[in-house]
Amino acid sequence: MRLIVASCSRTGTLGLHEALEMLGYTPYHMIDLMLKGRKPHIKAFTEGILAHNNRFSGIKRYETPDLDRWIGSFDCLMEIPSYIGLRALAGYIEDPYVKFIVTERSPDKWVKSFNKTIGEAIMAGHKFPLNILRRFHSEVGQFFNLAEVMYWAYSDGTNPGHPNNEAALRKNYVEYIREVKETLPKDRLLVVRLEDGLGWEEICPFLDVPIPEEKYPRGNEPDKFHKIIEDYLEPKLKAAMINLGTFVVTVAGIGGYLGWRYYRGH
Repeated sequence: MRLIVASCSRTGTLGLHEALEMLGYTPYHMIDLMLKGRKPHIKAFTEGILAHNNRFSGIKRYETPDLDRWIGSFDCLMEIPSYIGLRALAGYIEDPYVKFIVTERSPDKWVKSFNKTIGEAIMAGHKFPLNILRRFHSEVGQFFNLAEVMYWAYSDGTNPGHPNNEAALRKNYVEYIREVKETLPKDRLLVVRLEDGLGWEEICPFLDVPIPEEKYPRGNEPDKFHKIIEDYLEPKLKAAMINLGTFVVTVAGIGGYLGWRYYRGH
């Protein structure tokens, strides 16, 4: 392990993921869990979140060796610690060669972005036809279960629109950022506030690498997030329709987040 990006989701991590690949790292991000790890990694992440957030889950909380087995040859871990807890980073904290980056943003902007992406995804998973199709494809079911436990870990189990939802999200985000700054070794930690700018000038000197000539990758706007999820889910939902044995919804009807615009009321 060379680098831990202990940031929360929705804080510039997808653009940073692409940037780190350009710098020669092999980062492990949610996008890699979905597109490369697939079902075994979705299961591992779900269990890690449950173990951290529910002491009665019966699942052992993850330690550093568990992470090593999980992510294998990847040399950079991104976002995962913000859901499974910093206890799992103990071995990396003790390693003087591992560096840490934390990206952060205004808590209010983070709450809005979290609800516009992961929040909308879990609500779509509760509506027809996804609430039916997720039962007819195991990976689709696992994906939406993971999205729910990720979201509820920060929302105290509330869904978007609940009276306490935004306050819970804000509180848990602020508490995590405070904890991560207090826990990680300050001499190996870079903290970047998105409002101040995130680019080559911020990360390259810290990583002791030259600044590339290429432009820094663009971030993960909500529309880009939904397109990634759409591309990931579309073939699986078509398979789920076949498993269901009926075309209650036409293939054409599930295009575009497989009805993402429809589910969002557009």
